[in-house]
Amino acid sequence: MIFNSCKISAKNHLFSFILSSFLLLIFQSAFASVPNVTVFKYKNIGKQVSYLEDKDGKLDLEAVLKVSPNQFSAGKQDILNFGNTTSAWWIKIDYLSIKQLPIYLIVDAPNIEHITVFTTDSSGRPVQLHAGSLVPENKGVKVSNNFVLSLPVANKDQAKTMYIRLKTNNILLVPLKLATSENIMTGSTIKVSIEYIYIGLLIALLLFNLFLFISIKDITYLYYVLYVLTLSSYLLIYIRGYGFLFGDDLRILFNLHPHLFLSFSVITSLIFCGKFLHLNKMAPKMKKFFYALGICGIILFFTSLFGYKHLSAAIAQILTVTVAVVVWIAGIIAYRNGHRPAKYYIIAWFFIWITVAIVTLTLGGIIQPSEFTIQLIPIGSTFELLLLSFALGDRYKVIMQTEQKLRDENLLLVRTQNQRLEESVMERTLQLSNTINELENANAVKNKLFSIIAHDLRSPLNSLMSILSLNEMQALSLDELAQLLKQNKNTIDSIYNTLNNLLYWAQAQMNGIITQIGQFNYKSLLEELLFLYLPLIKPKQINIQSKIEYDGLVSADQNQINLVIRNLIDNAIKFTPIGGAISVTLTVKDEKAVFEIENEIDDANEINLENLSGTQIAAAAYGTKNERGVGLGLLLCNEYVRNNGDSIKVELKENRIKFSFALPIVEKQYDKNL
Repeated sequence: MIFNSCKISAKNHLFSFILSSFLLLIFQSAFASVPNVTVFKYKNIGKQVSYLEDKDGKLDLEAVLKVSPNQFSAGKQDILNFGNTTSAWWIKIDYLSIKQLPIYLIVDAPNIEHITVFTTDSSGRPVQLHAGSLVPENKGVKVSNNFVLSLPVANKDQAKTMYIRLKTNNILLVPLKLATSENIMTGSTIKVSIEYIYIGLLIALLLFNLFLFISIKDITYLYYVLYVLTLSSYLLIYIRGYGFLFGDDLRILFNLHPHLFLSFSVITSLIFCGKFLHLNKMAPKMKKFFYALGICGIILFFTSLFGYKHLSAAIAQILTVTVAVVVWIAGIIAYRNGHRPAKYYIIAWFFIWITVAIVTLTLGGIIQPSEFTIQLIPIGSTFELLLLSFALGDRYKVIMQTEQKLRDENLLLVRTQNQRLEESVMERTLQLSNTINELENANAVKNKLFSIIAHDLRSPLNSLMSILSLNEMQALSLDELAQLLKQNKNTIDSIYNTLNNLLYWAQAQMNGIITQIGQFNYKSLLEELLFLYLPLIKPKQINIQSKIEYDGLVSADQNQINLVIRNLIDNAIKFTPIGGAISVTLTVKDEKAVFEIENEIDDANEINLENLSGTQIAAAAYGTKNERGVGLGLLLCNEYVRNNGDSIKVELKENRIKFSFALPIVEKQYDKNL
């Protein structure tokens, strides 16, 4: 609590504060009969207060209370305007404090450096509140993009006098309001809505043009993005006070050197304008003005960096108007010299320099300040940036049109012919490649078929013919014939399955696979096939376990599913070791009938899952009793299951392998309580 700029002891300080508070009570009593402020609405009260200039900034409350009331000047404007000043200013407010009604003093400007409020509580004890852009947030003060100070609540209706000391080294506009919490919420809604609109526009412009720069690699868009970023930072962080979002430390740092953002904004705007206008060609005489203003921007940077806020504010006022006028004139010259995209550019800069001129005249006292003039700079700057974005869009359009006209028609024709030739060559190369692949596949299929016919079918048939020849020669007894036929039964079954698979596969190769969806009982089909394979299961002493939970219809091609299940059961029997186990299950999951067959195997390391994918004819494999396959079974199984709406899943875990697939059930036949 500093009332004097001189250093005094703590005891003298306390005595001075008590004396000042006593005098304040006397003055409140003297002016109690005619309070100036009686209605607390969210409106500026500049005309209802009086003020005193302290040029040296050395007066304390005690000294101010001794000043004759005639030396206080009555406020003549709703928003007090003290200009670019280094003086301290004392404001006196007489108001009627209403019993138990919380009242708030709103200093509706975010960049006043020091604000000290002197008042009393309901018991007459002195109260001080401190705020300001260079002051951390204190008790009783809410800092946002303005300062809201909570005044002591009175126990009864009484006339009070409040003194406010303001000190800054910058332009000092003082919008003061006395309001209740309800009026604050109601009155600030429109202002906040306007601010959110132009903040949203600024962010949209920044992101949109940054995206354009990344997309088309035009450096002009980058300069525009930097200009939007620096100008927006100055407008939002300093002019509108949104630095509070970053905390007290950064807010105070921003307000110590606020014109750094403006200096960067001036420099980036000059670079952008020069690039946009093609200044070297379209307005070369304006280059010297651009360089001069750039130097002024650098000077503003250093004056702000070293803390000369008063000087920086003066430079900023002159520089903003000058830059707007100079770049506007440069745009007019460029447009007259044939630079068509300068149309929106001229409108944008005309709009902003008129805006800056109005604000400058307001600060000079020629135009009366109002809420509109306070918001004019950010609103005007937002429209300026929006119009410049339109100018960039028009510039890009003109560039594209110009490039189109400059293309040579003959060169375009040659390029078109070359492109057609390349496309033709690529198309024929692709056709040739496909033909070669088809021939190679056909040759591989032919070789595989001859191999199957020559070995896998011929050898078992030769063995069977030998047995029949010996029988015709009566060289075998009945017991010997029965024994040989029993030994060859597995071979005959293998021939049958092989022929079956070959016929189905050959049909698919010639005519394509034709799937005829119908409805059939899945359980009946499965039980019938398991019964047919019992003669192959018993000789290998395989323990087969079946768990069929679904007894209903499925929607699929019955012949194809029959072949799939036959092959999967046949493979399970073939590769299950003697005395091993096979489990077959049919369950319902997600309204589908899921078939699973799982069997033991001798060695999981010998299983190649890629061979089981069924995308091509696999190498023939031997079962645990030398049962031989031809590699067509899984190929057909995968194709048939895919045609019926699913795919075969293969799982290998330790010494067990499982195949599974699902078919859609017929809902009307499915009892979910099974």
